[in-house]
Amino acid sequence: MYAVFLCLALVIFPDAALRGAGLGLDICLRAVVPSLLPFMLLSSIAVESGWGLKLGRLLSPMLGPMLGIDSAGAMCLMTGLIGGYPCGARTVASAVDGGLMTKSSGEKALAFCNNSGPLFIIGTAGANVYGSTRIGLMLYLCHCIGAVAAALVFGRGSRGSGTAPVRVRPPGAGVLFGRAARESGAAIVSVCALIITFSAIIEALRLSRFPLMVGLIEVSRGVQELGRFGSAALPLSAAYLSWGGLSVHFQTEAVAPDLSKRYYYIGKIISSAMAGLACIVMQRCGII
Repeated sequence: MYAVFLCLALVIFPDAALRGAGLGLDICLRAVVPSLLPFMLLSSIAVESGWGLKLGRLLSPMLGPMLGIDSAGAMCLMTGLIGGYPCGARTVASAVDGGLMTKSSGEKALAFCNNSGPLFIIGTAGANVYGSTRIGLMLYLCHCIGAVAAALVFGRGSRGSGTAPVRVRPPGAGVLFGRAARESGAAIVSVCALIITFSAIIEALRLSRFPLMVGLIEVSRGVQELGRFGSAALPLSAAYLSWGGLSVHFQTEAVAPDLSKRYYYIGKIISSAMAGLACIVMQRCGII
């Protein structure tokens, strides 16, 4: 029923829908594709070649005692914090498919591994929206704090990767890059399609008049709308960046369809609340 209602809104307000779709396409071309596609491709290669797990083993002695995660969890967490939405979720799904995690472990890892990346937060949210790279760095720090808070709750539950299948020699570089490019290209098209669609819906329903609602639906547009309110909106921006919005959640469903999201949404709420709180503390202390 809701799909029919949204389609009617697009038909009744075509000019607004086209304007919103154009804004969404502009966001995809200027921010999403440049910041996300290379990391999607490289994270796919890292998982399939085994180098991602080796990096996770290097990080697990530091992250393991603190967060209770193993090498596979460390690999997924770092991929999410570096690559951005939905790289973390995609890496978790790949790790489960490859036997590096059990399905139960992967579902808990989703709660803290699917995060926004530094290129978007520092470059787009910080430099472009708030006019300050320093603000972007602080927002990214708040984002990391939120992810760590969720990992403290679900990290130990993500351990227990089980027995991975015996691995044959990885395919050659050409095969790896070709396969990763094909899969990453399909994923980025899905991500951009959702951003453009939600942006069109936001304009058709005149939701841009309500910035608080926009951020709950599509994070890129939400942060841009909040930027009009200056530094007073920074805690809410930090919270929205960690929440991700419906668009990100649908992206997560698309790249990890076989994993339950029962822990994922709880983790996003924890991350969002802690990121916003961290930003408020930084403002009170004069750091931002």
